[in-house]
Amino acid sequence: MKIDEPLGVPGAPFDTLQAVQEVFTSEKVAGGQLIMITDQHGRRDQAQYAALIRVPGHAAELTAPAFGPQFGESGVLALRDLALWADTHGLVIKETVLSPGDFTRLVGEPDEAEVMRLIAAANPSDVGIYTTLPKKQDD
Repeated sequence: MKIDEPLGVPGAPFDTLQAVQEVFTSEKVAGGQLIMITDQHGRRDQAQYAALIRVPGHAAELTAPAFGPQFGESGVLALRDLALWADTHGLVIKETVLSPGDFTRLVGEPDEAEVMRLIAAANPSDVGIYTTLPKKQDD
């Protein structure tokens, strides 16, 4: 499985969401899955997310890290919108958590073997996890 450069712009939530929606129109996502990839376990209020979108008949696409509280209010809103978009279009939503180093390496230079391990390790997730994220807390 070849993964091209990540879709979108790192740290630009709405640009990245728009890039996903331009590549995957509603007729192109039937039977697919969206795997949320994060670098935080148990600290969703500080997490950043990228996503891997897989649909039959289309190359898998990895997004830039641009979603979640780490990118402020727009990151939270774009994560919510991405999850709702996936749910509305019938994509199965899954999640996998990587260490911060593995996360950075994966989204910087996607490796086929690493992506295959990520897919195998992904667990089913609920859209509500991404639509009710807490706001990032100031430290």
